[in-house]
Amino acid sequence: MNPQTPHPAHVLVEGTRRAVRTARNRMSPGASRVPSQFADITPAWLATALGKPEGSIRAVTVLDSHSGTAARARIGVAADDDSIPGRLFVKLPPSDYPQHVLLDLFGLAEKEVLAYRALGEDPPVRIPRCHAAEWDPRRSRFALVLEDLTATARFRTVVDTVSRAEAEAVVDAMADLHSAFWNSDRFAGDLAPLAHRPAIETHLGTMIRRLLLRNIKGHTADMIPDAVEQACRIFYLRSTEIHAFWASPPQTLLHGDPHLGNLFFEDDVPGFLDWQIASAGAGIRDVAYFLTASVDPALLRTIERALVQRYADRLATAGITVDGARLWTLYRAAATDWFLAAVCTAEAGARMQPLEVSREGVRRAVEAVEAHDSFRVLTALVDGR
Repeated sequence: MNPQTPHPAHVLVEGTRRAVRTARNRMSPGASRVPSQFADITPAWLATALGKPEGSIRAVTVLDSHSGTAARARIGVAADDDSIPGRLFVKLPPSDYPQHVLLDLFGLAEKEVLAYRALGEDPPVRIPRCHAAEWDPRRSRFALVLEDLTATARFRTVVDTVSRAEAEAVVDAMADLHSAFWNSDRFAGDLAPLAHRPAIETHLGTMIRRLLLRNIKGHTADMIPDAVEQACRIFYLRSTEIHAFWASPPQTLLHGDPHLGNLFFEDDVPGFLDWQIASAGAGIRDVAYFLTASVDPALLRTIERALVQRYADRLATAGITVDGARLWTLYRAAATDWFLAAVCTAEAGARMQPLEVSREGVRRAVEAVEAHDSFRVLTALVDGR
C-alpha cells in the first residue's frame, strides 16, 4: 500500500465522522446563517443574500420543490424593488439523509458554489444567472439562488438525443468554457479545491467503485460483455494512477457531468446546469462525456471525429494549440468516464434514475467503449505508452 494511501479502516472512520457531522447539522437547522430548508428562506434572508436593503422583499412563496442530490425549489418573490425577479430557483442541502451524507463526503456543494463564483457575472457559457452562492464550511451548508429558467429554456433527459447542429453548439460552448480557464493560475488560488481532491474523497470513491463494479449484477448486467466488465475493473484497481494521469496539465475548468439532463437549450444556444462535479482537468473529458451520453451512437460514430477537430479548432481561435492526434486518443480513453457514471448509476438502482433511463445510458456507454477500444487506450495512457 502506498504510504500516502489511507488505510481502508481510516477511510471508513473518516466517512463515519462526516456522516455524524451531517446528522448533527441537520438536527440544528438554525445554527448557521445559511438556510437548511426552504422554510428558512425568509424575506429578510433573501434580501440580504441578494444584497438588497432590509424590507425590500415582502414575501417569499415556495411554488414547487423536490429533492435529489440537492433540494430544489422555484420560489415566488413579492418585492418593492423592480430589479428583484418575481421568480427564482433555489438549491439547498438535500432532504434525504443518505443523499446529504454523499454531498458532504465528496464536497459536491462546495464545488458547485465555487464553480458559480468562478463563472461570475460574465460567464463564457450560458448558465442560470447566479444571484447568490453561499457556503458555510463549518456546517457544510450551501445555498444557491439562481435564475428561474422555466419560461425560456427547453430541458431533456438522458434518453433523448441531440442533433448534429446541437452537438456542434455544445462542443463550441465547451471550447469557450475551457479556453477561458486554460491553465489558469486560479487553480493554485481560490479554485484550488477544484484542482486538488482530498485523499479521503479519492479513496472513498475507489471503495465505492470496487463495491459496484467488482461483480456487476444490476438490471443492466445483461448489456455489458464479459470482456468489458473485466476491463472496467481498472477504475478501482488503478484509480490513483488514472486520477494522476488526468490531473496532469494542461488543466481547465470542467463541468464534470454534462449529460443532457444537466443541460438546457434556449433556441439554439446550450446552457449548463448542476455544477456539483466541477473540477480542474483535461477539457476533452467534458467533450467525450457529453457526446457519449447525449448523441445516439449511430449518429455519433459518423460525426465524432469531426466534432473533436471542431473543438481543437475552436481552442485555436482562442490562441490555444493542441495536437489533434493526441486529442483524439484522449477522447477515445475519456469515453470510459460516461461508462463509469452510467454503470454505477444503474447498479444503484431506481433510486438514482428510472430504469429505462439508466439502461439507455449503459447502452450508449458500452457501444462507445467497444467502438473505441477505450479501456485498452486508457491503460496504455496510464502506462505512459
